[in-house]
Amino acid sequence: MSTQPIVFSSGDTLTSVAYKVLGESSGWREIADINDLDIFSLIEVGQSLTVPTKSAAERRIKNIAVDNINSVNARVQSIVNSREVKTITKLLGVDTTQLLKDLDLSSLAGKLSAPTKEERLRKALKMETDTPIYRLSSWVF
Repeated sequence: MSTQPIVFSSGDTLTSVAYKVLGESSGWREIADINDLDIFSLIEVGQSLTVPTKSAAERRIKNIAVDNINSVNARVQSIVNSREVKTITKLLGVDTTQLLKDLDLSSLAGKLSAPTKEERLRKALKMETDTPIYRLSSWVF
């Protein structure tokens, strides 16, 4: 993996370093992993950290996505090849390809996506109403 060194400065956090280098603060976990950091310990000013380049981080994320997709595909194939599914398709008079095409997994896909900032804020404030987001956050500003 391509990496670059960065010196930890006063006021830096793992999230701010990730944002500066990768353009996204969520990369802090990878920085912690690469540097074998205990995320509950302080990082000393002047400490050198190894940070992945943006392209290396993007490649890793794509590889993880491909692995996840392959894992799901393998699981689907094992289900499709099961005796139970073969019995169901025989009873329904359809082939497994048609059965898979007819499945609507959109409800599952929605649960896999990350919640929006508004959804996270509503959950944090335990608000179940349709109050506009600007009203929820106005007290912060």
